[in-house]
Amino acid sequence: MLTALLIAVPAIILSGRVAVWIATKDRRDRKVPPGEPDGQGPLLVINGEVFRPEETNAGGLDVGAVETVFRGIADIAFTVETNRTRVYETVSGIDLADFGLVQIAAYPRPTGTLLSAITAYLADRQRPVVNMAQIGAPTKLYQLIRLAQDGLPVPLTFYLPRRLLNDAFEDLAERLCLPFVLKAMNASGGRLNYLIHNEQEFLLHLLDPDQKAVAFLAQQFIPNNGTFRLLVLGDQAPIVIHRCSTDGTHLTNTERGGHATLFDTDTFDDDALAMAVRGAALMGCEVAGVNLVQHRDTRQWHVLEVSSSPAIGNGAFAAEKTGAYATYLHNKLSRRPVLRPRPPHLQEGRPR
Repeated sequence: MLTALLIAVPAIILSGRVAVWIATKDRRDRKVPPGEPDGQGPLLVINGEVFRPEETNAGGLDVGAVETVFRGIADIAFTVETNRTRVYETVSGIDLADFGLVQIAAYPRPTGTLLSAITAYLADRQRPVVNMAQIGAPTKLYQLIRLAQDGLPVPLTFYLPRRLLNDAFEDLAERLCLPFVLKAMNASGGRLNYLIHNEQEFLLHLLDPDQKAVAFLAQQFIPNNGTFRLLVLGDQAPIVIHRCSTDGTHLTNTERGGHATLFDTDTFDDDALAMAVRGAALMGCEVAGVNLVQHRDTRQWHVLEVSSSPAIGNGAFAAEKTGAYATYLHNKLSRRPVLRPRPPHLQEGRPR
């Protein structure tokens, strides 16, 4: 059975791999109880090494009786599963939601890449943050956190800092099963997206000098008969395109040579249509391309990604997509209130 909790203890190597422990206390779904003060718990300062007493002539960061914990962005890890997300620091395995306040002191890479996901996680758990809102990028990890927290089914996904990821193959293989997907957090169009069957393939990509700075996600592979791209326009998904690989790989993107077939939305699964519309709304998108995959055996749908800039005027079935988009815009414009000229005595902004 897949385990959704992954705590990596740094610098502990067992049989050539990072030891991954199961926490004795599951705190993934912790919410602040009514009446509990926001500031309860220690202070976590991320990228605040300059404030450590041994690093500064100013005597260190002194916030009175409050315990202060210093961690770098390379100490932060994520586990994402439907209705069970967790973000934690890997030195002690403490959930970020168990800190009274999380402060970002500086922004070395890949801080910006992870901030939106950290913020979404702590906001869901009603924990205060400083210097995070409106800074982070809307990455795949951020999307998965938001979707999973809202109960939409997503593949089990792990993010580990590189210092732990390189040695984590056996633990990831145990939890995700083989094969699993290794994909870049910020890439699109099937780029930097690999199906991993063994440790040799895993290390081939992680140790590639050209990919040294890439932030990778390790994700459960959903056995399928192709993926579906749904074009969401407002509260409808009028276009459903099935995509399948033509070269035997797991990638179905049409720009990678995948074959595309237009499906009739009247006979398509209503649950999948609703899932796509809901996923787009969660990302704040009225126009979006939502990628869904259905498990070949269980028939369970999963959300893979929500794109806020779907290809409409080009790519597969561009004419059908453009027609649906035009209809959406026409309907949206026709529902707008008619703007009438202001009476002359009000045209200067005040009555005469």
